Amino acid sequence: MNIVRTTTLWTAAMDDAFYFDMDNAVGYAIGHAAARLKMGLRRRFVAAGCDVTPEQWVVLYRLFETQGLTQCGLGERSVKDKTTITRILDRLEAKKLLVRRRDSRDRRSQRIFLTPAGEALVQNLVPLVRRYAAEVFVDVTEDEERGLKAALGRIEA
Repeated sequence: MNIVRTTTLWTAAMDDAFYFDMDNAVGYAIGHAAARLKMGLRRRFVAAGCDVTPEQWVVLYRLFETQGLTQCGLGERSVKDKTTITRILDRLEAKKLLVRRRDSRDRRSQRIFLTPAGEALVQNLVPLVRRYAAEVFVDVTEDEERGLKAALGRIEA
């Protein structure tokens, strides 16, 4: 089939090797849903008077789970590349929510710790995040949720 791109749709005349149905692509749907979830969570944080992003929340919570992670380890646990994790840590450190300390065994490495303010923030945000998740997934059955997690796990692997 030959198609040509006009301003809003493809028509016959160009090689269909250039056509991709973005609106029906699973990867696009996953990314779109994730973006919407993050936008909604960010709105909740702002409404609660909390100046953190969903990306920063993930980093804060991972540190809450395991204090003293290295920057590299924290990047892996939060699925952030080196540049992104550095930028997030810089912002959270400026907000006095975490501190970086040189690793006593490896001076090239830094260990990251939540401050008391960071710990308190995480504890205050957990109920908000739980409520938001409950609202968002209210129409998703437990079986659907398990199936979605399993499918996403296989895709990620």
